[in-house]
Amino acid sequence: MHPEPLTEQQEAFRLQMIRFHYRHGFAPTYEEMVREFGFKSKAHAAHYVQQLEAKGYLRRKPGSARAIELLDRRFSVPFCGKVSAGKGISFTDPQGSVEVPPDLFPPSDEMYAVEVSGNSLMDALIRDGDLLLVVKADRVENGQLAVLKFPSPAFAEGETVCKRFFHHKTLVELRSENPNYSARYLPAEEVQVQGKVVGVIRSELRGSLPFAS
Repeated sequence: MHPEPLTEQQEAFRLQMIRFHYRHGFAPTYEEMVREFGFKSKAHAAHYVQQLEAKGYLRRKPGSARAIELLDRRFSVPFCGKVSAGKGISFTDPQGSVEVPPDLFPPSDEMYAVEVSGNSLMDALIRDGDLLLVVKADRVENGQLAVLKFPSPAFAEGETVCKRFFHHKTLVELRSENPNYSARYLPAEEVQVQGKVVGVIRSELRGSLPFAS
């Protein structure tokens, strides 16, 4: 169950709390909120804390010098293996799950994750080992980054790649984001759109998200 939505002011306060947590490794005290966030008094800061606690975004710990704990609101998406940014490789059944911070990406039941293998998307700032968050779709607009599948003699289940998608009448162009890779042109009826890429989690951040599970 997702937490209750916040007002604009409450969301701004929550993001201030998260940024403070990123910088310092812990949530601020009321005194620090007054000093850092511009509140007029500790009572004013406490009012916002009470609102976020009531809506399920944090909790207060009695008897602690740092009495505020930000709650983890990640959601899990299926991890479907590796998808190639260079040469096509196959992935089928989910191989586990990936926890995603909703502060970065909105929850979706249609989302899944794949790991990038290869360097043909480096000009899109997507590197080998990064995780792509993909929303299931059977069609995408021209120019969108998409996960695509097509027949291949090398893989019985077909090749799966991540490329820029362009539809040219009877052909589909699969374009890399690396000048060392040429675009591929395939018959449109052979290419299956598996989803559109909506986000990236960098490989160096995968094990160091701001909150523990």
